[in-house]
Amino acid sequence: MPSSSLPSFSQLRAFVALCDHQHFGEAAATLGVSQPSLSQAITALEKRVGGELVERTTRRVLVTPLGETLLSYAREAVLAAEAFSDAVTNQGAALTGALRLGVIPTLAPYIAPVLLDGLRENHPQLQPEMREMVTGDILDMLGQGRLDAAIIAVDSDIPRITAVPMFDEPLVILTSADHPWAGREDVSPEELDEENLLLLDEGNCLRDQTLALCQRYGNRPPVAVATTLSTVMRMVAHGVGITVIPEGALSLLGGTDAHGVARFAAPTPVRHIALVHRASSSRTEDFAQLAEIGTDLMRSTGLPILEPTAPAESA
Repeated sequence: MPSSSLPSFSQLRAFVALCDHQHFGEAAATLGVSQPSLSQAITALEKRVGGELVERTTRRVLVTPLGETLLSYAREAVLAAEAFSDAVTNQGAALTGALRLGVIPTLAPYIAPVLLDGLRENHPQLQPEMREMVTGDILDMLGQGRLDAAIIAVDSDIPRITAVPMFDEPLVILTSADHPWAGREDVSPEELDEENLLLLDEGNCLRDQTLALCQRYGNRPPVAVATTLSTVMRMVAHGVGITVIPEGALSLLGGTDAHGVARFAAPTPVRHIALVHRASSSRTEDFAQLAEIGTDLMRSTGLPILEPTAPAESA
């Protein structure tokens, strides 16, 4: 029979951590407690709710149907308590304290140095911890409270996530130096179908944006060749094919003459860059300010960015 008393914060936090890691050892290490302490917290919580929350096996932990039902409520409670603690620590001061920030891999190589250097110089009381990961993992970690905010490319609204527009970034076509398209300014998206188009592996949002430009794939369907943009760019230099990249990524070429660049005819395809955070976060004003700072820093470096526009709605 469920207990009428309220569960403690430590019990809820233990439950959420165990569901996220599905392993007692990893969850205990994350929380900085012993495995017996974690197990006791879970057992006490199960007594309070009057049912089994997790199924313990020899290799992993499985969340029961009751656990799945209660997990979202427990997570919201833990995130709210952590937000309260952050607000107490910061005492209303803007851009202070720890900040766990995710950045997508096709943006991190050239935005991370600019953002970190700028924040270090102008906001020394902020302690950013930047993590590079694909969009799906970023959204999962935001939902779990393991990231505070992230900078990603957005194409549509994301449930329970607030997106603060930062800038639009033009997309260009990277070719080998001797490719017939090198230097063109009038490529139509349909022409991509007739080329050997190289893509990033699944899970990367730039792959999806590139595929959205293609109409029919012709006789040469796009090929997923690598997990990193730098590898794809090297393959292009060796004449394996062409690829679509954000224009800012041209700064990673280092002045080499192994590549050519072609541009799309107007209207130029863009990706919409935004800073995203949980809609329930208590640091909404901080994140709005951080998005503005990040945009200003990018603009000051001369990187090619445009004023943000709303993502096109899917048909």
